[in-house]
Parts: sequence; C-alpha cells; structure tokens
Amino acid sequence: MYQPEVYGVALAFMILSMVCWGSWANTLKLCPGFRFQLFYWDYVIGLLVGAAAWGMTLGSIGSTGRGFFSD
Repeated sequence: MYQPEVYGVALAFMILSMVCWGSWANTLKLCPGFRFQLFYWDYVIGLLVGAAAWGMTLGSIGSTGRGFFSD
C-alpha cells in the first residue's frame, strides 16, 4: 500500500480528497438532461474502475504496509 512519507504529499492528498468530496452531486447538476439512473450506474462503475486502477498502480508501490493483491 502507498503511504506518503512526506507531510507535503499527505497534505496534497488530503486537499485533493476535499476537492473531490462533492463531485457526485456537482457532476449531476452539470448534466441536467441525463437520466438519474443511468448517471448513477456510470458514476459507480467509473469509481470502481478508478479505485481498482489506483490500487493496482499506487496500491502496490512501496515497501511499507501490505500490497493491494495480498489483501
């Protein structure tokens, strides 16, 4: 698992997560003509694929902690 060792990197990840916090509701407001059900499925599938890609790339880097595939 990737664990930031430097305070600046941890702070950058924290700020990025705060910026993305309301992304679902804000993106839904930007697409007023899109059906809610289809938007929900697209958003959830995108999040799952993104989380798996993040875990397979940065989740397996580093010598501390457990790897993505071992969990």
